[in-house]
Amino acid sequence: MKKLFGYLLVLSIILSCAKEQPKVSWLKIESFQLEEHLFAQNDQGELSHALTEAFVNMDGKYLGAFQLPIKIPIIGEGQHEIVILPGVINNGISGTKKRYPFVEPYTVSVNLLLEDTISITPVTRYYKETKFLIEDFENAVLKIETDGGSQAIIEKGNDPAILQWGNSYGAIFLNPTDSLFIGYTNFGQSLPKQGAEVYLEMDYMNTNSMLTSVLSFSSTTFNDDIHIQINPQEEPPVWKHIYLDLKEIVSFRMNATTNEQGFTAILDQSGTSKYIYIDNLKVVYY
Repeated sequence: MKKLFGYLLVLSIILSCAKEQPKVSWLKIESFQLEEHLFAQNDQGELSHALTEAFVNMDGKYLGAFQLPIKIPIIGEGQHEIVILPGVINNGISGTKKRYPFVEPYTVSVNLLLEDTISITPVTRYYKETKFLIEDFENAVLKIETDGGSQAIIEKGNDPAILQWGNSYGAIFLNPTDSLFIGYTNFGQSLPKQGAEVYLEMDYMNTNSMLTSVLSFSSTTFNDDIHIQINPQEEPPVWKHIYLDLKEIVSFRMNATTNEQGFTAILDQSGTSKYIYIDNLKVVYY
């Protein structure tokens, strides 16, 4: 009898708590749209992106970091100010989210209603002073050079089945004969140091892995710092956008007068033919 009374007491508490659950309003945040900044001081290139993360604040209080799209329950109703900070998957590591420092937050006032859903589509743009070093494969001369020790080369491709932006993309083909690619950018630019934010972002489609690095030059030194390996995609491969955080490497090489981006690919599987496509490569900084 005592056990039965205990079970009934617990059940009563559970039912009581269930009845007391507060009603909520729902805030649905769609995926970010990246638009052109009409007063941009520099060429922004194609506005491809993967701003898939959102750091959300309501009335100055932090609600959390979310992958978009997301539907967030809000206790309460009425008029509220929502601020959404665009974020990215940092260095292609799924568990690492970071506020992307080069794009503007989105602010909107919403009137939340109990047991109802308010949907918003946030829009952002690069800050107008953002600087870019761009290789979009649209010009006659490439800004990625093939190293003298490389067997494969990087060339322009324009297959309509692959092409998504502009008139061409970068293509690297690996096979048993041309099984090694080594290349690097030739922007000839010194990137900001002392902890300044610097990113490499690009679109890619690949069936073979590729290792990225940062090359730092001075009048007396040269350093090739290995950075991130981009793994091959499963079939069928698709265009993806990646954000590589260069801040630590660039700032560490304080004496470098020039910083370039390096790319190395070795045929993953002997006896096969693989490819790596690249487009909209941008080094982004202030």
